[in-house]
Amino acid sequence: MDAGRIPLHVVTGFLGAGKTTLINRLLNAPELAETLVIVNEWGEIGLDHLLFETIADDVILMAAGCLCCTLRGDLIDGLHDVLQRRDAGAMPPFARIVLETTGLADPAPILHAWLADPTLARRTEIAGVTTVVDAVNGVATLAAHGEARRQVALADRIALTKVDLVSAPLALARLRETLDEINPAARVLDVASGDFGARDFLAGPLDFPMPARASRMSAHGGSVRARVFTTTEPVGAAALARFLNCLGAMLGPRLLRVKGLVATTELPDRPLLIQGAQHIFHPPRRLAGWPDGSRETRLVVISDGLESTEVLGLWRALVGIPEIDRPDLAALADNPLAPRTGGLLG
Repeated sequence: MDAGRIPLHVVTGFLGAGKTTLINRLLNAPELAETLVIVNEWGEIGLDHLLFETIADDVILMAAGCLCCTLRGDLIDGLHDVLQRRDAGAMPPFARIVLETTGLADPAPILHAWLADPTLARRTEIAGVTTVVDAVNGVATLAAHGEARRQVALADRIALTKVDLVSAPLALARLRETLDEINPAARVLDVASGDFGARDFLAGPLDFPMPARASRMSAHGGSVRARVFTTTEPVGAAALARFLNCLGAMLGPRLLRVKGLVATTELPDRPLLIQGAQHIFHPPRRLAGWPDGSRETRLVVISDGLESTEVLGLWRALVGIPEIDRPDLAALADNPLAPRTGGLLG
C-alpha cells in the first residue's frame, strides 16, 4: 500500500452470510487498531460486547482505538465528511477504512464511485474486497441471486463461514467448485478453522502468489466471469495503456473490475499496480518490488458478459503472441470512448 493513502477494505456478502460477525472478530486484533468501520445505520454492526463511547452524533469510539460511523446519505459525500473531520481534528485519526456493504449490494458501483472521485482517488487506495459466503446456504444463494454471484466475482478473498455446520463433505466440495467457477483468482479461506485472520484480511489484493488454478477462464457462474492473464515477459508501458483503453472501450460498464501487477520493459523490477472498476482506472503506481518474489505479470479481468475470445485477442496483441485475426491495439486505442488510464509511463 502507498504510505500516503488511506487503505479502503470493502467487506461484502449476501444477507446472513456473517459479515458483521467477521468484522467484530477482526477488530479484536491489534493489527486493526485505528480502523474506521462504516455502517449504514446503527444496529447493523453488533457492538454489544465492545466498550465504546459517543464522540459525535454519528461516530463512536470502540475498543482497540477503532471508530464506527453511520452514513445516512450518499457514501461519497459521507467519506468526504469523515476525511474533513479527520483533518480538522474533530475526530480521532484512523489508519484504514472498512466498509461493510448491505447484503444486496453490488460492490462494482462502490469501487467505481470511489475511483471516479478525484479527492478520494488521491487520498485513499482500494486495499481489497472480502466477500463472506455462508457455507450452509452458499450454493443455493449463488444459484438464485445474481447479486451474490457478483459479490463473489469481485472478491480478492472469500471468507467461508459456518463451515463447521456442513456435515456432508461433498456439499462443501460443491460450494468450493462453484466459487472456483465464478472467481478462479480469489483465495478461499475458512474462518472457523482459523485460516482467515487479520493478516489475511489486511493483505493487499495481489500480495500473494496467484493460484495455479487461476490461469484460465471461468466458464460458468452466469454472465459474470473472471479471467486471469499471466506472462513471464515484460510488456511495454505504452502498449499496456492501449490494452486497458481498448478493454474499457470494448466492455464499457460491463467491465466490473481490473486488478493486477505488471512487469514493464522500462522497470521490470518495479511492477505497476493496476486497479480499475467499470472502465475507470486509478492512476497506476509503481511498487518498490514484487511482493511475492515472482516477476510474473498477472492481470485479473472481471466483467459481466466477458467473451474470452475477444479479450484473449487483445491480450495476445499486448504480449506479442502471433494470431492471424488479433486486434490492432493502436487502431482500437483511437476509440473516443476509451477511458483515461494516465500515468502508465511514470
